[in-house]
Amino acid sequence: MTTTTITTQIAEITDADELNARAAWSIITEPGDGHAGILVQQLGHRGALTALEGKLADLDDIAPGLAAQARTWMPRLRSAAIASALTTAKDRGIRLVDPATVPGLVDLGAHAPHVLWVRGDIDALGAERRLAIVGARAASSYGESVCADITGEVVAAGVTVHSGGAYGIDAAAHRAALTSFGATVAWLAGGVDRMYPAGHADLADRIARSAGSALVSEVAPGSAPTRWRFISRNRVIAAATQATVIVEAGWRSGSLNTAGHATALGRQLGAVPGSVNSPASAGCHRLLREYDARVITSGADALELITE
Repeated sequence: MTTTTITTQIAEITDADELNARAAWSIITEPGDGHAGILVQQLGHRGALTALEGKLADLDDIAPGLAAQARTWMPRLRSAAIASALTTAKDRGIRLVDPATVPGLVDLGAHAPHVLWVRGDIDALGAERRLAIVGARAASSYGESVCADITGEVVAAGVTVHSGGAYGIDAAAHRAALTSFGATVAWLAGGVDRMYPAGHADLADRIARSAGSALVSEVAPGSAPTRWRFISRNRVIAAATQATVIVEAGWRSGSLNTAGHATALGRQLGAVPGSVNSPASAGCHRLLREYDARVITSGADALELITE
């Protein structure tokens, strides 16, 4: 078994007031809400929550349009929902982590998560070498085979593999990491207490129980995944890793969204080529042509992305 080197101390939030405030913001706002991010940057999580109890019009002094946005948050600001999420976290062994201590997430600025709900080993987020491997849900046997080979090689070198927990390439990456006795992190669009897709419940349990691995979400336990949350989740996968490899993707695949975030954040980007006749590889070929992605044909190629 290869040991993953931990270089960053990941901080669990233990102060009760801070815990409550961050949990509240993860419930009343959608992931990546820049208005909430600006407010929190100015006042802190507790101060921002207190500001919502005052005159909302005053929030426009901090940023234009903030008051109107705050009015959309208010219906979700229910103490019972916050208490329920924290109780579930305590009962299920879910820990709340400060995103500012997770390498890369500060690069998201006002769009960074308020808190991370983590089931498993929180230190998985502080690994020295972190690679995102993502791709199509409707993966081909070729894609899954190449994904397993690349994943096996990189985890053998001590890399922690991050992906999105979905069917297809994501699942192939997680499974290959575990089978190779490596570490993996699954970023979920819903709560970490309710794996989506449900067919991956056993996989989620394996990840949560494995050393150096974890399930992570920026939304509270019990939260349902939505189309927007899947899209928004891609930015944290790209930010929390040093490079992203797209194994298989259609022309309009959601994986291209992750690739776009990686490029915007200045991360290295790689793509696995496939048959020119395969629609499942059309997105990868697009990345190679339009995004200047590196050609990835092996784990050695992928390792170069995070060692240069």
